[in-house]
Amino acid sequence: MKDDSGALFSQLRDIMNRLRAPGGCPWDRKQTYGSLRPHIIEEAYELVDAVDNGDTAGICEESGDLLLQVVFMGVIAEESGDFSLADIVRSISDKLIRRHPHVFGDVDVSDSDEVLRNWEQIKLNEKGGQNNGATVLSGVPKGLPPLVKAFRIQQKAASVGFDWDQSSQSPVFDKIDEEIEEVKTAMESEDRLSVEEEIGDVLFSIVNLARRLGVDPHLALERSNKKFIDRFGRIEQDLRDRNRSWTDTDLDELDSLWDRAKMVSRQDGACDNPM
Repeated sequence: MKDDSGALFSQLRDIMNRLRAPGGCPWDRKQTYGSLRPHIIEEAYELVDAVDNGDTAGICEESGDLLLQVVFMGVIAEESGDFSLADIVRSISDKLIRRHPHVFGDVDVSDSDEVLRNWEQIKLNEKGGQNNGATVLSGVPKGLPPLVKAFRIQQKAASVGFDWDQSSQSPVFDKIDEEIEEVKTAMESEDRLSVEEEIGDVLFSIVNLARRLGVDPHLALERSNKKFIDRFGRIEQDLRDRNRSWTDTDLDELDSLWDRAKMVSRQDGACDNPM
C-alpha cells in the first residue's frame, strides 16, 4: 500500500491555513491556544471511549479529531511566530530517539520496567536535573483528572525506586487498612476537612494497589460505573413493570431488586466482572 501520509498531512495543514485566512471560517479564525483547551480534552476522551469500545472505525475518526487539534495549535503558532508544525514533529522525533537509547544507542535493558526507569531519568536530566529545580514529579500535568494524576504520581515515584517490594502486596493492604481507620477517627472528630483529607488518602492507597496489580484505576472505575448504571436501570425497569415508584418501595425490596439485577446481568453477560 502506498504511503501518502506526508501528502495528506500537508493537505490537512493547507485546509487549516485556508480556514484561518481572511475570508475563511469566522469560528476557526478567532480560536487561540486557550480556547482550544476544552476541545483537546474532549477529543482525547472521545478517542479513549472508542478504544474502550473496541471501535476501530471510531478510533480512526477520533484519532483524526485529536490530530486536528495538534495541527490547529501548530497553525496558530506559525501565525504568531512561536514555532512551526515542523518544530512539533522534530521535537517529538528527537525526544523519542533520546529516550530510547536501548534502540538508537548502546544501552542494554532487561525489561520494560527498566525502560521506564531510564525514561524518567533521561527526562529529569533533560530538564536540567535536580540542581536546576527539576523534580521527578514536576512532569505530571496539573490539569490531569485527580484519579489519573494519582496513578501517574505513583508510577513516577516507583520509577526511581520509591515503592514497596513487588514480591508482596501485604504492605499495601496494611496501608489501606491504616487509612480507613484514620477516616473513622476523623469522623469521630466531626472535622469535615479532616474527613475529606483521609478519604483522599484511602483513594490514593487504592490507586496504588491498582498500579501494583497492573490495573488501570481509571478503566476499573469506569467499568464499575457502567456496571452500576446497567443494574440500576434494571431496577428502574422492574419498578415500571410493577407500576411502582421509588417512594413507595422500601430499602429491603430495593436490595432484593438489586440482587435480581445482578443475577440477570450475569446471565446476560452485561458485566464480565460481577460485584
